[in-house]
Amino acid sequence: MRKTLILVALAVLLAPALAAQDELGSLGNSGLRFRTPGDEFELTLTTATQFRLTYHDARAQGSRSGQNGADFTNFSLPGVRSFIHGHIFGPEFQYRVWLVYNWPNTTGVRIEDAHFRWAPTPLFNLTAGQMKAPATWGYLVDHERSVWTDRDIADEAFNQGWVKGLEVSGRADLYDMDGEPALLRWNVGVFNGVLASADGAQGRGTITGRGVNVTDFNKTEHYAGGFRNNDWRMNAETFGQLVDSDLMIAGRLEFHPLGEIRRHYADMDNDPDSGVWRVMVAVAANYFSARVEGRNTFLGNVYHNNPNPGTVPVPASGRLPVQADIFHATADGHFRWLGLAVNWALHMRSVKFTARGALQELNLDDDRFMVKGLTDLGASVDVNYFVLRDRLNIGARFAWVNFDEFRSRRTGSGAPVDGDSFGADGWEYGGQVTWFVHGDNLKLSAEYRYVVQQLPHGVSRGAGLAGVERGSDYYNFHELRLQLQWMF
Repeated sequence: MRKTLILVALAVLLAPALAAQDELGSLGNSGLRFRTPGDEFELTLTTATQFRLTYHDARAQGSRSGQNGADFTNFSLPGVRSFIHGHIFGPEFQYRVWLVYNWPNTTGVRIEDAHFRWAPTPLFNLTAGQMKAPATWGYLVDHERSVWTDRDIADEAFNQGWVKGLEVSGRADLYDMDGEPALLRWNVGVFNGVLASADGAQGRGTITGRGVNVTDFNKTEHYAGGFRNNDWRMNAETFGQLVDSDLMIAGRLEFHPLGEIRRHYADMDNDPDSGVWRVMVAVAANYFSARVEGRNTFLGNVYHNNPNPGTVPVPASGRLPVQADIFHATADGHFRWLGLAVNWALHMRSVKFTARGALQELNLDDDRFMVKGLTDLGASVDVNYFVLRDRLNIGARFAWVNFDEFRSRRTGSGAPVDGDSFGADGWEYGGQVTWFVHGDNLKLSAEYRYVVQQLPHGVSRGAGLAGVERGSDYYNFHELRLQLQWMF
């Protein structure tokens, strides 16, 4: 960490000297660029900072869990990132390192992108290292290239985060359409299959005699964890609960029939005299299997139909006793015309559970209150328009997440429970106004959103616990966010 900060500081200090030598370096609207005369080496350094004021107004939840009135106003730095990229030996040997300096709940510097790419032709690129999974479009668009202060709740629930592995990508110009080449773009890779949490439960809490005890609303609100990849940490070369020798296969295919649509939420730099409009449709899918926890956790009430679930032995290897086969698919579409931008996405995730080891002896397949599989769904759409070309943008957003319900059993007593799920159903409504002072390099945003989440459990509405439909509780909030972004 210290060495990285020293290198960044030295680069910033050397910027004026480099800028004075046109054959070596230049300092543009954002970032420092250094290039050798023969173009054998190039380095670009950009730093992006975001400063935000948030007002959060919590509603519902009054008598059941005491969250009603848990309002706050907070100044924060939600993002401070440095982007280092370029090439070495020649333009076809590319590298990228992205660093985050203030990631929540971590110490030091978080590494996001860190990869090397060999790109001999546009049709074939080979990338090795850590990168974003080729899955949801919303996650592939950087925070700095958005008119929204954060991603929508559907993308929060279904994106596949950062992954480590090998990826083959490419792009092909198919035909010419009024001077705009139609583009086909693809990414296919094999990566570590690292589950975001040991039980897939997103850290919400545990089932108690009065329903679910949600212990961390922040994780519920942002869909932390879940059945998806999460491989941005520096994983050791040892066996562990989350690194289980399983691999993820992922791929994404984009078709731009009327010219390329940049990865940006707004229709930037579109010539109004041309009247050019563009569309893009894409599909992506990924699959990986992972072992998940089956004892004394959120999944414990599902797989251990006995009063003392901790007695079920784990194999000597330490491999967890529940196999989860996870398949995620997404389809998205985008439209651009004279400052108007429309983005939509559909998500589906299927998880199939299979008992392994000693659990196979419990005859779980015959238990009606035992989840065998589930299918979660999500969707989002946002419409953004430049009232003043490349200056003043306004927009509206809607997103929806639906987690599959299933029957299960309570940990300890084994009492059957209806209406269980691994996530909170959610609805998000929002609007934004963004003033681009100097493009993405300096912009001001004002955003309002209203989020309704139906928690997976509530207090039992009946006299008993066994077989009683759970009355779900709600967590609702209004949020106003004002944000300044500066890239230099």
